[in-house]
Amino acid sequence: MPEARHLNIATKLTIWACALIAVFFATSAYLFHQVRSDADIASRMVTENHDLDSAIQRMLERLYNVQNNIRRYRILGGDQAAVGFIVEDLTRFGEILNETIKKHPRYADEWKDLTAEYQITLDPANSPGDNLAPDATVRDWTDILEQSLLDNQADMESRLTLLRDAGRHAADVGMYGLIFCLVVGVGGSLLLAWTLNRSLSEVRRGIRDLGTGATPRDVRILSRDELGELALAFNAMAARLRREERMRADFVAMLSHEIRTPLTSVREAVDLVGSGTFGEVNEKQKRFLDIAGQESERLSDLLTRLLSVSRMEAEELHLNPERVDVAGLVESTVERLVPTARAASVTLESEVEPGLAVRADPAHVRQVLTNLAGNGVKFSERGGTVRLIAERSGREVLFSVADDGPGIPVDEQERIFLKYYREPGVRDSIDGAGLGLAIARRIVLAHDGRIWVESEPGRGATFRFTLPAIS
Repeated sequence: MPEARHLNIATKLTIWACALIAVFFATSAYLFHQVRSDADIASRMVTENHDLDSAIQRMLERLYNVQNNIRRYRILGGDQAAVGFIVEDLTRFGEILNETIKKHPRYADEWKDLTAEYQITLDPANSPGDNLAPDATVRDWTDILEQSLLDNQADMESRLTLLRDAGRHAADVGMYGLIFCLVVGVGGSLLLAWTLNRSLSEVRRGIRDLGTGATPRDVRILSRDELGELALAFNAMAARLRREERMRADFVAMLSHEIRTPLTSVREAVDLVGSGTFGEVNEKQKRFLDIAGQESERLSDLLTRLLSVSRMEAEELHLNPERVDVAGLVESTVERLVPTARAASVTLESEVEPGLAVRADPAHVRQVLTNLAGNGVKFSERGGTVRLIAERSGREVLFSVADDGPGIPVDEQERIFLKYYREPGVRDSIDGAGLGLAIARRIVLAHDGRIWVESEPGRGATFRFTLPAIS
């Protein structure tokens, strides 16, 4: 057997699962890293930007109070309470400044003017307008802090923008990762299911054809895994069955041919003796000669059926289709079976819808009807009835042959169309070779028709087959 395996099913499933897991973990790792990065940015915003913003706001608030108390001192002409407030605000301002620089040392250089020696003049101004003017030192400090506040807010907005962009990118990556996982998961599942089912369908087709009794055919090898090996094994088995079938068919053909010649001589000898050519024949001798003649006819009929099956299996079934009147076909079949039916005390009835016609080979279709009706006569009890019915069914003509026999079990109804198969219940009580139904099935299928049986044990059987109708 040639080597077929390339990637087995387990390997294919492992590759598919690994691809799915790799995409899932890569996406999860990226999202985890992005969450950590966003958390760091958010932490810096809280510990740096927000804290610095709050400190600057408090320092600006103290400086605004100093400015207001300086104006108050000048307007009121030296209010000592205002001086106390100024000292208190400047002291608190210095504390906040030192604390902020300690937390954010990068502002030490930027705020060095705030920590330098300073002088605030509290002398009353020469004019009312000067009393309302801000102190130059406090104003410079305020400008520095306000600029720092703006810079800090700009830095916070930059980090917020970074967070927003990172969040959008993480959402996109997550969505694309999810889509890819779905594509790999669902698409891979469908692809694996399709490839496995395609290979299995081929093997099932071969097994189904084999079960119908037809000549086994090779199946296509569509994969290089265990299913491919199964297809290879099936093809090897089919090839062996075909060889054995050819050998059997050749043997049957040879045996039939070799037997037919001496059988013909025996029949002629029986006819000559029975006719009195070699002398007078008494009643007892004639009875035995008649029995010999009947057995010769039965053996000749069996040989004919064997040869028919062999020719059909060798694809030698040649059809000569023509327009056939269904009524005439059924009537001629009944006429041929009347002597057999009378001998078995069975009544033959026919019912044909007027105007029916089919395109078929009349000799072969008559053989199908003869085989089915003959089986009905054979299996019916004395006094029974066999009915031949033909009716229109859509674009087909439906033929039915019903009998009053013992019926066929459901589990046997498919097997009875196989060559040489006989239902066990009648195998020992009724003669036959199990070829009539196999021949009938092959002829019907060759006409693009269908054949089946409907039966229940004890209620007889109805064999039906269809042929394409013509107007």
